[in-house]
Amino acid sequence: MKTNITLVFFVVFAITANAQNNTHATGARSAGMGNAGVATVDIWSTVNNQAALSLLPNIEISAFYKNNFGLSELSLSALSFAIPTKTGVFGSSVAHFGFSEYSETKISIAYAKRLWQIFSLGVQLNYNSLNFMAAYQNATAISGEIGMLADLADNFYVGAHVFNPTKSSLSIETKERLPVRYKIGVMYNPVSSLLFCVDFIYDSNNAISFCGGMEYYLLSKLCLRAGASTKPELFTLGAGYRYKQINFDVAYNYHNVLGNISCISISYKFNKK
Repeated sequence: MKTNITLVFFVVFAITANAQNNTHATGARSAGMGNAGVATVDIWSTVNNQAALSLLPNIEISAFYKNNFGLSELSLSALSFAIPTKTGVFGSSVAHFGFSEYSETKISIAYAKRLWQIFSLGVQLNYNSLNFMAAYQNATAISGEIGMLADLADNFYVGAHVFNPTKSSLSIETKERLPVRYKIGVMYNPVSSLLFCVDFIYDSNNAISFCGGMEYYLLSKLCLRAGASTKPELFTLGAGYRYKQINFDVAYNYHNVLGNISCISISYKFNKK
């Protein structure tokens, strides 16, 4: 009985989330700032805006886990890495959402390059799959992403990102389309210890949403974060700690109807040779 109730809850959630949950911003840093991340630069730019990967100076790897509303069936797990080279930055990510009765998987490979002194471009190719109970046919699709990032002034970045510009479908049989999502955002770093970021999002369901937040370093290694978003309406808090080559981030999101969302990520930066 408990399993059936959980499954019903999940189906309702999956429908309201418009499927392919792992197309949204990823990483506990972003989750602590209202899930904004189009114009910020970190290892999770493999999901949030591939163009920002061009500014990563080191090889880096990160793991992320997100638990929605205290249910393991609604968890999202992801792994990301980036490798800077002389010809640009290569990145990849793997994300898995759901459980045995319903799951989504996204496997991606990305490339980003600094084209001019103030402009970067990034592209990504994705393999998307959706599995919904044994009685239903699995669905897969190849989709793409493209991102841009510009430094318009000192410590002021503008980013833009499009997920699935080709309007790929999961399969002909199910006619389940992947969403098309447009994002534009800004990031302002007025002083080294303070950062503000804001994203505006428009998707193929004609929905417009907003997310934004801030990051403040209390100490050289410890920071606090806060933010909010619409559609879904969330209030977010987060914290980060840097220890040598390791970044440890946590976030808490609150939905006024469905409850709590917790996130954690850990990253490791390899020293340059």
